[in-house]
Amino acid sequence: MINIVQKKVLILALFAGEIMMKSGAEIYRVEDTVQRICKACKIDYVECFATTTGIFLSLDSRGEDAAMHTFIKRIKGSAIDLDKISRVNEFSRVFTTTSLSVEDGMEQLREIRARTGYSFLARLIGAILVGAFYCPMFQGSFSDMFIAGGISGVAFLVSDGIGRLAFPDFIRILISCMAAAGLVLAAAALGAGDSISPVIIAATTIFMPGVAITNAARDFLSGDMLSGLARFAEAGIAAVAIATGVGFGIQLWLLGGGHISGERTVEFATPWFLLFGFFSTLGFVFIFNAPRKHLASISAIGAVGMFVFELLYNGYGMVSACFFGTCVIAILSEICSRAGKDATTIFIIPGIIPFVPGALLYETMRSMLVSDYTEAVSTGTQALLVAGSIAIALVLIATFARLILAVVKKFETFLSRS
Repeated sequence: MINIVQKKVLILALFAGEIMMKSGAEIYRVEDTVQRICKACKIDYVECFATTTGIFLSLDSRGEDAAMHTFIKRIKGSAIDLDKISRVNEFSRVFTTTSLSVEDGMEQLREIRARTGYSFLARLIGAILVGAFYCPMFQGSFSDMFIAGGISGVAFLVSDGIGRLAFPDFIRILISCMAAAGLVLAAAALGAGDSISPVIIAATTIFMPGVAITNAARDFLSGDMLSGLARFAEAGIAAVAIATGVGFGIQLWLLGGGHISGERTVEFATPWFLLFGFFSTLGFVFIFNAPRKHLASISAIGAVGMFVFELLYNGYGMVSACFFGTCVIAILSEICSRAGKDATTIFIIPGIIPFVPGALLYETMRSMLVSDYTEAVSTGTQALLVAGSIAIALVLIATFARLILAVVKKFETFLSRS
């Protein structure tokens, strides 16, 4: 039979896993954290199975007649909160290496769950930065950047207002993107800006399901098929909402007698993308509530990653540019995570946003809505290839980093014995 102490440990472990899952942590990280907490309290046989909607935890004493005990934690709702992932990661390290009691651990976890992120104003500024500094990636001009930033801020306000009314995410994203598309077309009709498509894509970037589709690819490569399918479905629903919202906005504009003018795109010199990458990543630092102590390093990693991507894009294509850009970001993230004793996810997620195929997924859904299936297949295939290249790069670098650490530890053990 399970005793009272073990039951408290299991509840603690599931609580930690719940916070991480609701904050957007990877499946393997959630399972590893839960198992480490249990084993630190002398619960030898523990099996943890996590999905995006639940955590299943089983244990027994391994005897032939031992009773199996299973606990289930239902996960409802999630949002990316990198600060909470960081704090639970730190908590698990402290709990497994010190004599921290289960009661004190529960109190710390409650404090972590109750923490709020950046202020509303900071997140609004983040949305403006994302819209403005992502616009050049799609060949928008300086004037387009100002328009995209302003409209991205408005879309964020609309989204926040709808979210407070407890509408489903699909409706929230659809209405926000419809408003963004309408505002972009209205600004173009007034003679503001040089192009439309780059501004629309940049203004709706904060809703792009890039993280979901990249995590889905990582789950597939790690063998978590169920979670991979769930996250692909999540990305698809978000892409449909974005494409539908933008499509409705354009159709309403045309039905109201408006017209869509021609576009003039601009290509910036590659060094500019260090600046664009820094501030666009900084925007996602605010939106994803990354730890304040890593603000500068995360933004710098994003800047270097975007610079490498732009350096390789014209000569080697998007897939190769995304792969090598992600490799650079993953390497820098591994270095910073070791130096800062924090999870690599904290540094990777904001940094790889420039590469995630959210815009390609949007283009795929938009093509399907207008029955252009040839274009839909083309962009959809490219989106999958890009997501796959990102996932492979992250897995390769993570595996290589673990291999190096294992070799270093064995070498240190050898020196200590000799």
